[in-house]
Amino acid sequence: MILYWLVPYLLVAALPTIVLLSVMLGGCSMTRTIGDPDHEARFYSDPNSNTGEELVKELERREVRAELQRIIDEAQR
Repeated sequence: MILYWLVPYLLVAALPTIVLLSVMLGGCSMTRTIGDPDHEARFYSDPNSNTGEELVKELERREVRAELQRIIDEAQR
């Protein structure tokens, strides 16, 4: 005997199942290139990285931003 009452539930479940499987398969089949930033982590303490210079630039930028904010706050008083 064919279970006719099961057909509507199968039709409702089919679309989300297809979408879920396609997202999973698409994510698994994506390849990353060598130059991808997510390929390897960079640390400021690495001896062969120039990220120390980037850290200094970032700290200087934040210092300038804080000074500008202080000047703006004083001018608004």
